[in-house]
Formats: sequence, C-alpha cells, structure tokens
Amino acid sequence: MKIFRHICKKTMEHKNAYVIQSQLDLPFLETPYTDLEVIFKTLKEKFGLKLNSKQKFIDLGSGNGSVIIYSALNYNIYSVGIELNINLINEAKDKVNRLKKDKTIKKKALRKIKVKNEDLFIQNLEKYDFIYIFSLPTMQRSLKHVLITAKEGAIIISYKYKLSNNFTFLKLREKQKLKKNDIKTFIYFYEKV
Repeated sequence: MKIFRHICKKTMEHKNAYVIQSQLDLPFLETPYTDLEVIFKTLKEKFGLKLNSKQKFIDLGSGNGSVIIYSALNYNIYSVGIELNINLINEAKDKVNRLKKDKTIKKKALRKIKVKNEDLFIQNLEKYDFIYIFSLPTMQRSLKHVLITAKEGAIIISYKYKLSNNFTFLKLREKQKLKKNDIKTFIYFYEKV
C-alpha cells in the first residue's frame, strides 16, 4: 500500500509540474470580442460556417471559454474547449452558468458548449470542422502531431501568429490584418489538405 501511495503522489507531483510548465509555455491570453466577430464572419463568408448546423468547433487551450461560448451562442454549433488550467475551466463553467440564468439566451445553444480538462497536445481532431489556436511560436513544434489528425478540409484558425512552414499538410487560405490603436494583429486561416 505504501508503494501505491508513493506512486500516486509522484504521479500527482508530475502532473502538477506539467500544468505549471504548460502555463508558463502557453499563458492565457484572451481573444478580444471584436476580433472574434471578424474571425467568425470570415468563417461564415469564406469557409462555410453555417448557423444551426452539425459542424463542430474546437478551441485548443480555451482559457475562460470566451471563444467557444461565442461560437455556440452566435452559430449554435457544437463547441469544445480543451484546457489544462482548472481555474480557467471553472471560470468558463461559471460564465455558462450565469448565461443559463439569462432569459434571453437560448438554452439549446448552451448545451452545445463542452469544456474538457485535457492536454491539447494529445487531442485527435478528426471530427472537427473548425480548429482554433492562439499559440505562441515557441510551442508550435509541439503541435504538428496534433494538427495532422485534423480531417481533410478542416479549417485551422491561428490567432496572432503564423504557423510554421513545417506544417506542410496545411495550406494558408486567408490572412487578415486588424489594426487597433496602431497595433496590428493578424489572423491566419489554414485548410488541412
């Protein structure tokens, strides 16, 4: 029994260290609401995002859930967030619970929001039509094995940072420049080919 407890304790220590290191490597940075409007308008106009469809959206590193909440409420599609930080997951769930109390919000759309406490680096993306990532360039080398699992035709949205040329299975389809207060932000839309 002592050995079992020792193994469990070491496993928890390892997991906690991994969570802390992942937060240092990929800190939570929220996508501004106005930028979400541009992203989803582009997905609708150029990449076939349909209101009330069976399409699926995933946010890798979903933070407090803003992107998936926007997706579900405005397009009524299945929207999944993958997040390792339990505090951000709780914040996302609190947002959804507050929205459930709002009589103007469609409860059906809120049921399409899922937040999972999982590692984004072990995801299989084959069932998603739209994949959102706000990743720092330093972590991109660790994304290849995840993004390669996306189905052909899936659209990968990379906020702020262009994906590396190592992603030979992705084709850049659209690049948008947003400018606010003399600050330029880029949004990249890739297609899995």
